[in-house]
Amino acid sequence: MTKKILLIIVEGQTEQIILEDYLDEYFANSMIRFDVQREDILTKWDANKRIPNIKNSVVKVIQGYLNKYKFLAKDLTAVVHITDADGCFIAPEFVKVKEDIEQNLFYTEDAILVNSDKRKEQIEQRNEMKANNARILVANDHFSINRLKVPYQLFYFSTNLEHVLWNERNEIPTEKVHKTDDFMENLTGTIEEYLREFLPVSQELPYREKMKKSWAFLMDGCHSLQRGTNVPLLFEMIKSDVQ
Repeated sequence: MTKKILLIIVEGQTEQIILEDYLDEYFANSMIRFDVQREDILTKWDANKRIPNIKNSVVKVIQGYLNKYKFLAKDLTAVVHITDADGCFIAPEFVKVKEDIEQNLFYTEDAILVNSDKRKEQIEQRNEMKANNARILVANDHFSINRLKVPYQLFYFSTNLEHVLWNERNEIPTEKVHKTDDFMENLTGTIEEYLREFLPVSQELPYREKMKKSWAFLMDGCHSLQRGTNVPLLFEMIKSDVQ
């Protein structure tokens, strides 16, 4: 194999739709591969409703991909992981009960609305679990896969990808793929240029400083509910560390 694999772990198909063609075209020296989870690794309970070790969970995903497609750890140049923030870093008092909402969960600029006390407790537990797991992964810059050190980095969309792309936090799941296709067909310029408008830190800073500050910003107050992303730094990572 002449090209090494940049493996991108994503929650859903929409992330692949917006990134795959651009990455394939502009980063031709790497083989870009997506592993669509169709779930959130950071909020996944095990079969006995226990919280799994998040590092073990990510390693299991990477090894599962390698086994499925008959690759070896040495074929990987890096692994990047994109997650939706989902408001996970807000304080519990910003999860509020509003019994007359139609959905059992509704995101706003500064709160997560739920329709019952039981649901409030569930969302608070989810937020705590996801925030703790995100902090662990943000502090982790590599995984050892079959004794080889593979670079790793976690990126985010806030509140979620749909919020960043067309300013809708509470998109209907069945509409996401269709609207993402429409968004990409009507996008003028590149997806990298578009996403840079929502990077919450100065673009003049060095890459590692931007990564550190972008996560610090997300973890502060209600920023994990507000429109932003550090995915543009993914492109810088590829240019500087992978190419």
